[in-house]
Amino acid sequence: MAEHHIEVSRNLRYFDNEQPDQPELLIALHGYTQHPKFFQRKFNILDDRAYVVAPEGLHRFYIQGHSGRVGASWMTKEDRLIDIADNMNYLDQLYQRLLTQNYERKTLLGFSQGAATAVRFFCHQPSYFDRLVLWAGSFPPDLDLPSNAEALNQTGIDLVIGDDDEFIKEDHIVELSKIFDAHQIKYRLHRFSGGHDIHSSTLSGLFR
Repeated sequence: MAEHHIEVSRNLRYFDNEQPDQPELLIALHGYTQHPKFFQRKFNILDDRAYVVAPEGLHRFYIQGHSGRVGASWMTKEDRLIDIADNMNYLDQLYQRLLTQNYERKTLLGFSQGAATAVRFFCHQPSYFDRLVLWAGSFPPDLDLPSNAEALNQTGIDLVIGDDDEFIKEDHIVELSKIFDAHQIKYRLHRFSGGHDIHSSTLSGLFR
């Protein structure tokens, strides 16, 4: 049995806060099973500071069973290299579409599963963003850190993790810190009292 790929054109969607004239652009990548419309609302506290855009992952599915709530995913283990390439192309085109003005600062934020996609896109186009925020997510283990260290160190990485996150444990944070230190990657660790979610006051503090 032979496997083949064909390239097609498809329509992808994103949600925003309808504030494109704000001084900052924030592209926020949702986590696994999340719906970008509801994910975008978690950033309402920034409506007077940032143009918040939440793209939808390429894979949409029912969260439970065969009906009901719908969520999305950026990729799975199946055909992952093609999904990564498609994600980069999608986000690149979206970024170009959003540049309707000269923003004072452009931030890329990845939450949970979206963190790995955010890192890949940041390293794919390091000139696009002034800041990378990884919120309750993992660093992609297949990313070659030595060859991407310079790009990542242009801004450093803001790591945001709740003290009671059910998915990100303390040993994971320690291991990630060791990896960054070993490759001299600059990062800033932000902790808050809470779980696997966007914490409003912590978010507001990052966007002062």
